[in-house]
Amino acid sequence: MKKPSFSVLISVYGKDEPEFLSEALESIFEKQTAKPDEIITVFDGPLSPELHRVLDDFRKGKEDFVRFVPLENNVGLGKALRIGTDFCSGDYIFRMDSDDISVPERFEKQMLYAAKHPETDVFGTDIAEFESNISGEKRIRSCPENHSEILKMSRFRCPMNHMSVCIKKSALIKSGGYKPLFYLEDYYLWIRMLAAGCRFGNINETLVFARTGNGFYSRRSSKKAFESRKFLLKFMVKKGMISPFEAAASLVFAKIFISAPEKAKALFYKYFLRS
Repeated sequence: MKKPSFSVLISVYGKDEPEFLSEALESIFEKQTAKPDEIITVFDGPLSPELHRVLDDFRKGKEDFVRFVPLENNVGLGKALRIGTDFCSGDYIFRMDSDDISVPERFEKQMLYAAKHPETDVFGTDIAEFESNISGEKRIRSCPENHSEILKMSRFRCPMNHMSVCIKKSALIKSGGYKPLFYLEDYYLWIRMLAAGCRFGNINETLVFARTGNGFYSRRSSKKAFESRKFLLKFMVKKGMISPFEAAASLVFAKIFISAPEKAKALFYKYFLRS
């Protein structure tokens, strides 16, 4: 039986930090115990000379399997990943953000999981969030292991850590792929895949270190993010995943969260949403 192949899909934006990108790229190839079959990097609009230098240096000697997909204009994460998906030839697609760090055994452990659970279409891992220094304080975001618990969590919170997921490409295409929805591109995808009958799972082990940095709370409480949540909740009601009352209650909570001071948001994340 043919061993499944896997692609890594990354989107790089013009304001990304070259140093962080360099660390992210190193973590998905040089330091991995299982090498990807290909790495697809989408340039979401024009990039700085420094970012180009990092990318070109990384690609040297790997031209056969490191592919660049430059876009003329910034189109946003959802559309960039949708375009990048078309260039992925692997049976599975690993997501990776341009400023996070994968542990050396990440791909090996997730592909072993895929072999043991061939029925699973999407599976992620726990993540450890850090501000700027990876050796400093971290917050763990853990998601449920089994499908039924993931489905239950999805009704009120995003049940997957996007930067940690591995997705069966056939299931991704069947579900309509990535679609734009500011800040909630991933949550929207999971909901559509769950509604389409796809199977989910998680490995309760930290295999990705996720950089939060500046704007972590502001991005989650902007007017655009609120409108995205409103759209998503309406979609979930339409699919029968939540009731209209539950959708209204979620919107009220979102409104309260937006209005709360940043210190209050930080405490809420620390004591209720992270460990």
